[in-house]
Amino acid sequence: MRKLGKFAAMAASATMLGSIIIPATSASASSTGKTIHWSEGAALPTMDPAKSTATVSGNAIGATSLPLVQFGQENKIENEAAKSYEKSDDGLTYTFHLRHDLEWENGDDLTAKDFVYGWQRSITPKTAAEYAYLLEVVKNGEAIEKGDKDPSELGIEAVDDYTLQVTLESPASYFIQELPMEVFFPQNQKFVEKKGDKFGTSAANYLSAGPYKLKGWTGSNNRYAYVKNDKYYDADKVKTKKITVRTIKDQNTGYNLYQGKKLDFTTLSPDQVQASKHKQGYTKIKTGSVESLQMNQEKVPEFKNTKIRQAVSYAIDRKALSNKIVTGSATPATTYTPKNLVNNPNNNKDFASDAELDGAIKYDKTKAKKLFKAGMKEADKSKLSVQLLTDDDDTSKRVAQFLQEQLEKNLDGMDVTIKTVPMKQRLKLSMDGNFELLNFGWLADYADPSSFLDLFKSDASYNYGKWHNTEYDALLESAEVQNANNKKAQYNDFKKAEQVLEKEVGTAPLYYRSTSALMNPKIKGIIANPTGAPFNFKYVVKR
Repeated sequence: MRKLGKFAAMAASATMLGSIIIPATSASASSTGKTIHWSEGAALPTMDPAKSTATVSGNAIGATSLPLVQFGQENKIENEAAKSYEKSDDGLTYTFHLRHDLEWENGDDLTAKDFVYGWQRSITPKTAAEYAYLLEVVKNGEAIEKGDKDPSELGIEAVDDYTLQVTLESPASYFIQELPMEVFFPQNQKFVEKKGDKFGTSAANYLSAGPYKLKGWTGSNNRYAYVKNDKYYDADKVKTKKITVRTIKDQNTGYNLYQGKKLDFTTLSPDQVQASKHKQGYTKIKTGSVESLQMNQEKVPEFKNTKIRQAVSYAIDRKALSNKIVTGSATPATTYTPKNLVNNPNNNKDFASDAELDGAIKYDKTKAKKLFKAGMKEADKSKLSVQLLTDDDDTSKRVAQFLQEQLEKNLDGMDVTIKTVPMKQRLKLSMDGNFELLNFGWLADYADPSSFLDLFKSDASYNYGKWHNTEYDALLESAEVQNANNKKAQYNDFKKAEQVLEKEVGTAPLYYRSTSALMNPKIKGIIANPTGAPFNFKYVVKR
């Protein structure tokens, strides 16, 4: 869920970002569990690993496909398709040794060639994968993404059916941590090419290979299931035969279904948090994520004015937003990179706390009014009418209404309307640049500042607002190329870049996200991943 740094050398322990919310048990020593009834807050948009960007897809693909490695119990990297791997002394070459008993749902063998094809297809410009940049870490990845080289030149090779060799552009200590991302998953070339544009659009047009098989998804319905895959190499560890999934955008509906014992998991609204925080099933899931407000400079030229962007940021009371609107699920943001992501290699201080510019990201309505007036004068405008694009779930709508009220109240001459759409439509509108203001959330894919900072490079695919800053670009280039192997120098580059982003308001950070939820206490073994897809369902069981 973020633009990846190409050559970052700093990677923190993944356990800083996630936790096992219900202790994992020894599944192999237990009997088969009961059917689990799960809920998602948005509809499933795609099952194409190359095109997956939403956490809903991440959960579904993670449950039904097979990466080389995965975050497992205690958030430690576990081998999956790869039974082992080694890294060369220079950090450039990784050799993965695949298991010999891997199968696709249709009976085809899953081999090293499926990873080669999957990675090449994901980075091919024609595929238009938003996460293609994640593969820039691999040799020739960036040149292929730009169309300057052929995908066959990507630094990945099937030495034989069970040996996969990957060559990096430059050493990257976070490389293994990004492999659980869907864009690195295997793809069955014969099946994908047979399905064409329909691949990943329904259960019938998708091929499972992981702990579960996807069943019942037509591409537009709101109910489907993960059913145990007996062909999975580690099927003995999977003790749940079926997980039903329902799309429930209304948290009141989810809460009532949970209370009626028809759901085993549901996220909570702020009001529900207050009523549920002392219940046995209440849990708070920490995530390395941030919510921010992107301002589209191509659609709204006034947003090219730094004073106007700063005014928008100063006009928002983040404490009220966090404490009254998204209660139990947020902490006011004072930086863009979330707290507790990575530490300073010099003194072990938290990066975000170290990089925070005092007073740059805060609520100051007096300063907001002054800057907005000055910026509008420079733009020779007296009124500014903009539309805020957001998802149609309860929380997103409440946040949008709060932002509308704050901006109209604190910025004289600003008028804000709200456009709510399903997440799938919002993703497309964002990608196409068809918005003016955008409520934008980002979850770390690995523990490194570049996981967030790279989003706002001038040429970044997720820089939807088209903010450009040459100093910022140069600092990230220095961090990820010249200082890739110098952790202290790289850290300082990242720190300076974060401060440029804060000062210039390339985006307006709102709050660091967490998730408050109710989960059936009878569920054990569910793993909250530190980065990437929210959950690992392999070991989950309900007694």
